[in-house]
Amino acid sequence: MPVYNPSAGDLAETIETMLAQTESADIVIVDDGSRLPITQMLTPRDDVTILRLDRNSGITAALNRGLDHITGAGYEFVARMDCGDTCAPDRIAKQLAYMDSHPDTDLLGAFADIVDEHGNHLFFEGTSGGRPAIGRKLQDNAAFKHPTFFFRTSCVQELGDYSTHFPHAEDYEFMCRVYAKGNIDCLDDVLVTYEKNSSSISSKNRSTQLWSRLRIQLKYLKLTGVSAYIGVARTFVTLLVPATMWARFSQFYWTHIGKRGLATKAQ
Repeated sequence: MPVYNPSAGDLAETIETMLAQTESADIVIVDDGSRLPITQMLTPRDDVTILRLDRNSGITAALNRGLDHITGAGYEFVARMDCGDTCAPDRIAKQLAYMDSHPDTDLLGAFADIVDEHGNHLFFEGTSGGRPAIGRKLQDNAAFKHPTFFFRTSCVQELGDYSTHFPHAEDYEFMCRVYAKGNIDCLDDVLVTYEKNSSSISSKNRSTQLWSRLRIQLKYLKLTGVSAYIGVARTFVTLLVPATMWARFSQFYWTHIGKRGLATKAQ
């Protein structure tokens, strides 16, 4: 989990849900040069490792620092998490069980409950239907939220870590790379609660993220697929549409179109 100047409340809430997992997991926090070191905000624990970067280097550098530590320590799996989000108590257990029973899967996602800054439910986001559906969605955008990522360290060793060439879309490129060279899936279970707010990295760097997304789409473009060209066109349109208007469209999409296969989750 990379962090940069987090609020004490957000940090405590996120870590609490990570420590409450039914399947225990060690926690690696990468302090990306926060003004107040994270070591001064948390009580030391044997199962929590805090790595600190000397200066703020950005989320990609922080993620890769964490991956270097995790792969070097001999862990088999990595579960992503972001400060401010929370996860279901059985998140690790469910994703680990799936990966153990599907040894050919390199990267596994899950559905996320998208909420506003006040915790109100907005929509569910993820992709049902296995590899074919994920492939179609990736021609347009990420198939599931980054904090739901659960992947093998062997995948990192084989395919590489997060690319620094696509700022604020490193997760999308990583997902596309795994899809192109490995295997990917997404659980229908809602395992993460993801807070959508105007102060997030994605919101503050929307234009940069969209240009990175466009470059990723062109890099992995399937010349024979109509949906690929639709995805590129959609990114161009997104660049021209105000963020608030596109946010409403995104909510409509995930509520009325993207929720297929997830009808039971709202119950």
